[in-house]
Amino acid sequence: MTTTGGGKAAKAAQAFRLLFLHPDRSGNPTVPGDLLLNALAGALGLLPGNAAPAEFMNAACRCANDGDAKLCELIDERMFDACVAHGVLPGDLAAADPAPDAAFLLKAAAAVYDGLESLPQTAAADQLLPSTRAAFAGLSTPDNGIAARLTGGDRFARRRVFQYVDGAYMPSRVDANKGVDKFFGFPSVRAIFADHFHKFAAGGSNLPLLVNSLPGYGKTSLTVSHALAEKEITLILAPPESLCGDWKKMITPLKRRPDHRFVLFFDDIDPRSTDWYEFRTNVGGAFNLPGNIMPVIAANYEFPANILSRGRKVSFPVFDEIRCLEMVEDFLASFGMRHAPRNLVNLIAAAYTEDFGQKKFTELSPRTLTRYLASYEHDMIKRKTMLDLSFGKMITKPDAQLFYEFNIDLMRSLYGDAYIERLLKERLKDLEG
Repeated sequence: MTTTGGGKAAKAAQAFRLLFLHPDRSGNPTVPGDLLLNALAGALGLLPGNAAPAEFMNAACRCANDGDAKLCELIDERMFDACVAHGVLPGDLAAADPAPDAAFLLKAAAAVYDGLESLPQTAAADQLLPSTRAAFAGLSTPDNGIAARLTGGDRFARRRVFQYVDGAYMPSRVDANKGVDKFFGFPSVRAIFADHFHKFAAGGSNLPLLVNSLPGYGKTSLTVSHALAEKEITLILAPPESLCGDWKKMITPLKRRPDHRFVLFFDDIDPRSTDWYEFRTNVGGAFNLPGNIMPVIAANYEFPANILSRGRKVSFPVFDEIRCLEMVEDFLASFGMRHAPRNLVNLIAAAYTEDFGQKKFTELSPRTLTRYLASYEHDMIKRKTMLDLSFGKMITKPDAQLFYEFNIDLMRSLYGDAYIERLLKERLKDLEG
């Protein structure tokens, strides 16, 4: 392992080791698992082997070419993360008179940038791509200073939605986010969501939210919308399998950012086949989950009792003709009709179930009703026509039996015949009582 060249490159190699490399049990610097940092370490001569610095520099640019960010932006992110890992926060870096540790890390980061910029001067011209040469030439410290460059690499300050993928937080986006005022019906559920997210955003409890319902009730969209409605919250979309994975690796980068509030969202999990060991260990177990991280777990099935005791349960009532009418009423109220005529509400709900009967959609659920109501939102003529019909003598109502049969079939497919038998016995007892 030979450090590249002298002068700026040698100083950069020393600073890079300080920022990114850690000694193993034998005292040798370990190379980070990050592909970009590996390539930069190789370019600075910190890796064993015979590969030329130019080959590592080309490899670093390939990391940038695989995504939307430029090489300088990716390096800025790594530099910022390294400072945070050493216990320095954005405010420390940006201070007019930074504390000793922050000043020390700023100096080291500046040395890395200056050294990387100087590498094309020593690389073999026939081995370095022209685009690579141009990319490294743009890595010098900007006129507004190294602190501004590093704080610009704060990914959590630039974006609010991330995916947790292969141990890293990758920028993401949600295509169907809507305002919390665009949800209709289920007032008790919506009240719990609003209360829970608002209190967490304000610095309150990070008690996990455990959400379950039949498919199509809005578990995902309610979580996303309420998280993004609170400006203090950053949303992390975690794949279901990460719920059983290494929680220390997952939460450590978030724990280091007490200046942010994170919702860690595990969507569409199956509680029956989930290994809950890591969750139970980190939530109310041997370790306490950092106060700036709140898990939200959504499922189509019930959670085990020992998991429910560690969070706040939210269960959607079954979507039937009553909830259907409530949603229609709320929808009409959004147009200023606070006390919509009952006949109008019945007609719209009945038209929705008629479309289902004609197989225009495959499920009776809040999801399909929301889509159906959207057809009225931008069609004033359609709304007026339905209002005129509501003054007629014959008013159709939504078919309660249709909802009942659909829900029974859906629950049978999800939960099995034994569940349906128990449900029917409970209903019979209620009727007898």
